[in-house]
Amino acid sequence: MEYPSKNTALILVDPYNDFMSPKGKAWPLVSKVTKQVNLIENMQAVTERCRDEGWVIAYAPHHRYKKGSFSDRKYLHPSQILQKMTSSFKANSFGSEFYPSFLPQESDIISSEHDCSSGFTGTNLHEQLTQKGITHVVLAGFLSNTCIESTARSAIDLGYHVTLLDDAVSAWTPKDHKAAVEVNYPLLAHNLTNTKDFLVGLS
Repeated sequence: MEYPSKNTALILVDPYNDFMSPKGKAWPLVSKVTKQVNLIENMQAVTERCRDEGWVIAYAPHHRYKKGSFSDRKYLHPSQILQKMTSSFKANSFGSEFYPSFLPQESDIISSEHDCSSGFTGTNLHEQLTQKGITHVVLAGFLSNTCIESTARSAIDLGYHVTLLDDAVSAWTPKDHKAAVEVNYPLLAHNLTNTKDFLVGLS
């Protein structure tokens, strides 16, 4: 598939140490699928290639937990309850820092934080992408069946062309990941592919 390089963005969803580092709080839960799909290496390859192509690199970071988080919400989602219990992605901590392989560069977009699942809901991601003239997005990161899927759905509703990479995303369990990439993604994505085929397509 051909992408308009000036109008395409790679969106990295939640590339935090808590997800990606062996010292991260969520690593024990995501490590199995992350290793199975070779996520870190695939994300690195995709990110490097997209930078070479001159694409916009955008970050859709999850809410960094702090005292009083979610106090304005009447009904907490299970993921928010878990974040409160574990203090995952705690503000100003190792866990909420971007994994070293995915540190933003000066020209990158860093959106405001999403507090539940979609990288677009309640954030300025759409506004920033629109200012850059972005029409096509490619998603990678965490979690396959929650934030990635929700961000993809929002992007589609907003009119973007959406590409999903089934081996550049990860989930809590193989079952969760399988349900996302084999059942839901084919019904969502304009283009569903894997890292190898994606990179070959850019050659």
